[in-house]
Amino acid sequence: MSPIFRLTDLTRFSILCTGILFGSCSHKLAPEGHFQSTAVVADGRADDWSLPLRFSDANYTLQYNVTNDDKNVYVCIASREESAQMRMLQAGMNIYFDPKGEKNKEIAITYPLRKQPDPERNIRGRNGDPIPGGGESIDSRKEKLLLESDYYSTTGFQDIENGQFAVADIKSPIRMAMKLNNNDSLLVYEVVIPIKNIIGTGLTPKSLKKNFSVGIVLNSVPGQAVRNNNVARRQPNFGIRGMGGMGMRGGRGGGGGSSAHTPDVKEEDNWYQFRLVTK
Repeated sequence: MSPIFRLTDLTRFSILCTGILFGSCSHKLAPEGHFQSTAVVADGRADDWSLPLRFSDANYTLQYNVTNDDKNVYVCIASREESAQMRMLQAGMNIYFDPKGEKNKEIAITYPLRKQPDPERNIRGRNGDPIPGGGESIDSRKEKLLLESDYYSTTGFQDIENGQFAVADIKSPIRMAMKLNNNDSLLVYEVVIPIKNIIGTGLTPKSLKKNFSVGIVLNSVPGQAVRNNNVARRQPNFGIRGMGGMGMRGGRGGGGGSSAHTPDVKEEDNWYQFRLVTK
């Protein structure tokens, strides 16, 4: 075989190896996110956002959107659904930030913090008769939980200590707010986080080429056995009546009653993968 043919074969082999190498190293880039042309003020109002928000959970009870500008990442979460609102307020939420575009949970904000259930709080029985401790209206309960949502915790951020911070702490670089808008019954949660505290730098050509993920996680809800006229049932422990039928009726009437055992409400993960953008 002539040297020309040997050189041609070698060239083809080199091209083939190069293609295999590139194919093994390349990865699919996520879509570009939305640039926030006007900075969001974290005040618990949806005025800075286009409604409905861009994404929702599987049950369409939770809406959310994530945007960025040259300095900050903005997250808005909203719900009109009563059980979702109570879950946000009572069980709390985690927002995770993964600069590698995966689903790692090393960088997180927890807000509002989980509230301890009130052991004295019960609900009305099946026949409508009030049980002691169950006279508080759901709107009053929400307002009380909102007032108690005055701290958040951080984990894994650059130049921010792990620990708890007051929402009103002006020294913290993170701004957040949550408010129930009585006109349209919309619970709005907003948070503003400097990009440098997530990725360690500002936006750079390198960071713009990488995938970025945000995870919005509703915490799990432990069930609670509630007695109604000698019948026991287990429902999510929100401390209010109904909760969208999430509890399960069970047991048999008469005697001392019997127990219904249903699974607790599990943690709900919602992840959004995208690339940070610049104007």
